[in-house]
Amino acid sequence: MFSTSRQRRIKYVGAGIVLALLFIYIIFRCLPPSVEEVDKCGVSVRQETYYAVEADGKTVAYFADYADSSFVSGSVNKDSIPTRSVRQQGYWVNRWPLIPSCRGRILIRWDYRPSTIVNLKGVGVQQLLCQTVAKMDGELDGLQTKRNEMGYYLRVHSVQDYGYNKVADYNAEVVQAMDSLRRIIKVLDSTLATSARLRILQLNRYTLLPSSKKEKGTACNRLETDKEQGSVLLQTEDASTPLGVFTPLQKAGGLAALKRYYTRHSRIVGNLLVGVRFEGGRYVGEMEKGVPNGYGKYFGDDGSYYDGHWKEGKRSGFGIYVAPHEYLQVGEWKANVFKGERLTYNPDRVYGIDLSRYQHEDHGKVYKIHWDRLRITDLGTLSTKTIKGKVDYPISFAYVKSTEGCTVLNAYYGADYKAARAHGIRTGTYHFFSTKSAGTAQAKYFLKYSRFLKGDLPPVLDVEPSDAQIAAMGGSAVMFHHIRAWMSYVYKHTGRRPILYISQVFANTYMPLAPDLGDNYHVWIARYGEYKPNFKLAYWQLSPDGTVRGIHGGVDINVFNGYRNQYEEFLKRHCF
Repeated sequence: MFSTSRQRRIKYVGAGIVLALLFIYIIFRCLPPSVEEVDKCGVSVRQETYYAVEADGKTVAYFADYADSSFVSGSVNKDSIPTRSVRQQGYWVNRWPLIPSCRGRILIRWDYRPSTIVNLKGVGVQQLLCQTVAKMDGELDGLQTKRNEMGYYLRVHSVQDYGYNKVADYNAEVVQAMDSLRRIIKVLDSTLATSARLRILQLNRYTLLPSSKKEKGTACNRLETDKEQGSVLLQTEDASTPLGVFTPLQKAGGLAALKRYYTRHSRIVGNLLVGVRFEGGRYVGEMEKGVPNGYGKYFGDDGSYYDGHWKEGKRSGFGIYVAPHEYLQVGEWKANVFKGERLTYNPDRVYGIDLSRYQHEDHGKVYKIHWDRLRITDLGTLSTKTIKGKVDYPISFAYVKSTEGCTVLNAYYGADYKAARAHGIRTGTYHFFSTKSAGTAQAKYFLKYSRFLKGDLPPVLDVEPSDAQIAAMGGSAVMFHHIRAWMSYVYKHTGRRPILYISQVFANTYMPLAPDLGDNYHVWIARYGEYKPNFKLAYWQLSPDGTVRGIHGGVDINVFNGYRNQYEEFLKRHCF
């Protein structure tokens, strides 16, 4: 009896203690948390947003963004697209009042709300996709021109040329971008060709960011969106709260905490692509005083690309530049002006000479050429050159002047032509253009007195008129009429496309008026500065005062635009 009564009293006392503790706990939970306690419940969440296009309920394409009436940055694989992102503040919250029931729940603000394009139906979606395909076709065309430029550069250069690897790396990126564009264009074209029911969705990815860079982020799922309160409730993928985390907040407390936070802070919005905005594009690299300074890359909104050195916000030093429908520029820059490409001269390059009566006659004396002794021993003194090793180069090709205008013949042409061939030198014949006779007449004269045997190099038209001579013949339009007549007539009657020889000054001044000549014919440019001509070339005449053992006086030294393997390919395709 006594024992039973005692046990009952112990139970009452225990129950009373439990009730007292529960009462204290309830009072504690009902007390508003301090600012410090609320801050301890704060976390950072990254929200990434992108669009998906569905056809009959099946996703066919993904897009990073929507701008200017079309989608941006599309892919058939959602993991390969850049996403719009925003870094948000969030707070751990409990599901139930009084009871610890967080289980990985996080309350954030409702950002990146769905665009009105998700409301498009039927014809509206079709029109949007058609506009997107048209824009992508334009992007693909621009990328193709960039690829063509880089492909040409890679064909006529090798890994030993400074900048080759940069061009090769970016070329690979362009090829990958083109493949991706082709794939999504094909998918969209196929989709538009069907009667499938189309729909646009805006999708979101949420990641709980770790407190330490060594840790990985935690994926989160969206539980609900409260449009009225402007909030989103998330839950960690494993529905668990990290050890040591205790939150006194419920949804109402979380909303108040978010409101207080965003009165003092702004959201951190991420770019679709990396880099800082700079002069109509993005820049990634070293900076000083807010502008590019040092090494960096520039991605223009117009599709242009520069990889190289900067000084005080301007391209200065070595760099590569390429843009849609523009020439590739690889070489030295100064204050945003492209100076040119510096070549390193070495025995691996292919060298040649051109000959006329000036290699035989000097101050009334006549000199013969000692063909058995020919070696290039000096590249001239008119400009600074980067030379690797000793200059002692064999002569791989030689052009000999045959005619000029409709009346002048080179008396040494026949002997020089025959001797060059006899000594195993690839030989070609050139004509000196006159502003005083018609192009077709000059072409006929050239063909009458010139030789073209198997293995010979393509014929050349040497165009070197002064501004006064061009004006006297009627201007540049008349001049180009006669140049085209000569080129087309010789091409028709020899079956080999002639090469146009011009100076760099002529190229800069007049060639923009006749772009078809540069497109349809190889060009040989005389430029005696330290930089290679910025033109698509067959040959480059780098000096007029070179030294060739076996020839009296100064000799024009030329270099083929490429290395031995490209030279052999050139011979196969263009020689007689």
